Order: sequence, then C-alpha cells, then structure tokens
Amino acid sequence: MRAALSDDFTSTPATPTTPATDVLVVGAGPVGLVLAIGLARAGVDCRIIERDGEFRTAGVRGKGVNPRTLEVFDDLGVVEPVLARGAFLGIRTYQGTRPVEQVEPAAINRPTPDRPYAGMLLIAQHQTEAVLRDRLADHGLKVETGTELVDYAEDADGVLAVLRQDGRTTTLRARYLIGCDGGRSTVRKLAGIPFLGETWEEERFIMASMDLDGLDTEHLHIWNHPTFGAGAMTLVPMRQDDKWAVHAAVEPDEHGDLPAPTLDTFRRLFAERAGLPGVRMHEPIWSTVWRPTVRQVERYRDGRVLLAGDAAHCQSAAGGQGMNTGIQDAHNLAWKLAAVLRGAPEGLLDSYQEERLPVARASLAATAVHHKAAFGGSADGAGVLTAQFRTMEVQGLDLTGLALDHRGGPLGRNLDAATGVRAGDRAPDAPCTTADGTPTRLFDLFRGPHFTLLAFGTVPDGLTDLPGVRVAAVHDPDGHATRAYGLRGDAVVLVRPDGYVSLTGATVDRATLAEHLRGFAL
Repeated sequence: MRAALSDDFTSTPATPTTPATDVLVVGAGPVGLVLAIGLARAGVDCRIIERDGEFRTAGVRGKGVNPRTLEVFDDLGVVEPVLARGAFLGIRTYQGTRPVEQVEPAAINRPTPDRPYAGMLLIAQHQTEAVLRDRLADHGLKVETGTELVDYAEDADGVLAVLRQDGRTTTLRARYLIGCDGGRSTVRKLAGIPFLGETWEEERFIMASMDLDGLDTEHLHIWNHPTFGAGAMTLVPMRQDDKWAVHAAVEPDEHGDLPAPTLDTFRRLFAERAGLPGVRMHEPIWSTVWRPTVRQVERYRDGRVLLAGDAAHCQSAAGGQGMNTGIQDAHNLAWKLAAVLRGAPEGLLDSYQEERLPVARASLAATAVHHKAAFGGSADGAGVLTAQFRTMEVQGLDLTGLALDHRGGPLGRNLDAATGVRAGDRAPDAPCTTADGTPTRLFDLFRGPHFTLLAFGTVPDGLTDLPGVRVAAVHDPDGHATRAYGLRGDAVVLVRPDGYVSLTGATVDRATLAEHLRGFAL
C-alpha cells in the first residue's frame, strides 16, 4: 500500500472541497473505456482520464478483435457499430510473386447458434475506441483528455490522486484507482508492482498506415522470408479507414542503425521481399517501430489500486491476444467493483486476480512460442499465421476466448449434474423464446449489469423478485439451448454479469439462491 505522497506533492493534501468519485480509471484505450462503461451502466460514479490531449485517429495496433471480445461488446451494446467498422477477412500467402495459399473469409468466420461470433474481426483500434467513447457518452461520461496521474496516496478509505492538467495540479479522492494505462503504466510504477519478463531487443518491426493500390481488400496478404518468416511483409486492408496496415521485420545495418519507417523503406522492402507487380504504396499517415515485449505483473492488486490490460501484461502481437485479454480483464473487474461498492465483501476483488492472472500467463507463454514459429525464420511462417486464423488456436491456446473457464473458483456452485455446462464456464448463446412465445436470444437476456437466472422448464417458486436478478423462463423449440447447455431435463442456470455461469442445478430454492447471491451484495 502506498501510504504517502512523494515530497513533490505533499503541498496538495485533501481538503473538505476535494472532488470525490467511486472509481478513477487511468487510461482511455479500449481497456479503460470498457471498464468505465461497465461501471457506469452499473450505476457507479467514476471518472476516466487520458494523458494524451487528443484521441487517436490513425494507427494499426490492436486491430484483431476475437469472438469472446465481440461477445463482451454485445453485452455492452456496441457490437453492431464495431462490426460495421470492421471486416472478417480471408488470407492469401505468397513466396515472392507466387501465391501459395488462399483461405476465404467464410472459412474463417463460421458462426453457430451458441457462438454467434466465430472469427477474428479486423478493425483499427482507434475505430474501436471511437465506438466505445460514444457508448460511454450514452451513460453521461466523457474522457478527460490531457489529464495525467502524477502521484497518489492510499488510506483505509480510498486513494488521494494527484492529477496534472494544463500545467495545473489538482487532487481527486477515489475509493478505487484502476490502472489501464498501458505497458509503461504510471499506476503500476507508483504502486511498486514488479513487471516481470523481457523485451526482445534483437527483434524490430516497422509498421505504418498508408494508402495502397493494386491488391484486393478481401484478404490479408502475407509474404514469407527465410530470415523473418511471416515478418517479411504483411499488408492488411483496414476498410473503414480506406487505408492499409503495413508490417515488416527489419534488422540493423552494418552501423547498427535500423531503417526508418518511411515510404522509401517500405517500397524497398516490398520490392526485395515480395516483388509483386502493380502494387503501389503511398506516403504513410502514421508509422512506428515496434519490438515484442513479454512481461506480466506478479499481482493485479495493491490495496485499493488494481491493474488491467497492458498495465498488467504485455505480449507478442502474434495471436492477436493482447487487447482482447485486457478488454476481458476489464469486463471481469467492472461488475466485481460495482458489487463491492454496493457492499459485497472486499474479498470479491481478490477473485479478479485469481481468475485473470492465469489467463494472461497462459496467453503470454503460448503467443511467445507462436511468435518464434511465425517470425523466427520458419520455412513457412506465413502458413503458421494462416493456420492461426483457420483454427483460431496456437500452442494449445484457444484464440477465440470462448473456451476459457473459471471452473473450481470460489464464485461458482453446481448443485447437481443437471447440466453439461458447469459453474465457471462461459454461458453460451442460443435462439429461443420467452414464456409467452416471443423470440429472443440468451445474449439478449444477459445484456446488462444484472445476474440472469435461466429457468429451462418451470421457474421455481419464490424466485421472481430477487433484487439484481433477471429471471427468465426459457423455451427451446429448436433444441439449440439444450445442446449448448447439455440439458438433461428441467434446469436452472445463474449467469454472472460478465457472461460466466455462477450456479447450476435441476432446481433451486429461494434460500439457497439468496445465500449464494449474498456474496455479491444482491
């Protein structure tokens, strides 16, 4: 626990007029925005700050949104505008000018009734952020730009944050401080939480966003190379921006200097590694040099300070899991913070680390191995990436996020074996009808900050008026829910606000359910 401000800020203590909020979210990328939306829709008073003075309008990072994140977006009410700004693309791989393999979009995105989102959606991160900011505004909140956390002190009741905006220092009192401020997280550093791992100094990639002519926009275009594998050259159409994301691995020259990410550099590398005629690149509107970093904190919480996203874990871009893991961190944390602020035991926040830290650890390990296979001079690094998109799996890691479970954790309970789905599993979607015959989807019933009690069959007596719980009698005329939930007859399934199963049984009485919900302050 950070108990005092540093010497530079001891002159700005809290006063009776110091503004206060329940939660201060530091960082307004996708992770911070998802967290703020989740808190706001649960009625939590929060503020979200961003050090940068302007929002991003270009760039190519964080462009792959996996199926589980799309389900999160569905729950938050933003999936349709996100889908409208993105695309499910196919893949074409090359060896020089020769096409080697082609996979069409329909072979990659194959939704089913229980999994309505099945492929990796390609969308520029700034487009995702714009949609999330619009949704945040629907809840009456906006990002406070040009505002930086410079220090904080913690006591038994909360955190005193020192903020700097336009050269002016102010203080803000918050009950919790959440660091969603990226790999160089100020919150993490101030909290003194070690960031264990390494940066692969020997590897460098240049990236840019630019206009490009001569290639179809229905596919990613990936070239293989004996030294760089699939890092030779990757061209990705970002259709909403009418731009292309361009990636290429580079190495230093004889003087130790790296080539700058300029138009001349990209044209030269394309001519050397691809040579495909008829392709013309134009001046980049954004460019950067990137190196892989594989790091993770040893703990996600220090008292009233918690971390999410890249502030807690950074990984190779191979597999497209970094932003997705962070967004799912935020979705997990938001409802738990809201519950604790309503009066649930503080220990509920400990389950955040218990559930999310192993997820990030497994992702970091698998994507690190995958990175070496794809970009480490493999004879078919491009094929490695093609297999990734086709199977949505690398090194045993499910890239969809749909197979992730929290079985065996403290938040779940199975009363019997009435369902194949177990407490801690993701709650599948299914088309069904309500008791009066109205068509709906299970995801429509889940959407919101509440728990959902699904009654497949008759609603048990005395369960229709539990606070914070939506009770729905579900009829399954086509059998989709029966198959997805492994039903063996009548059953009840309680679903958490983040879409994971909390309790299952053939039936449940009011006393048992109320006791279970007491730990969530419901």
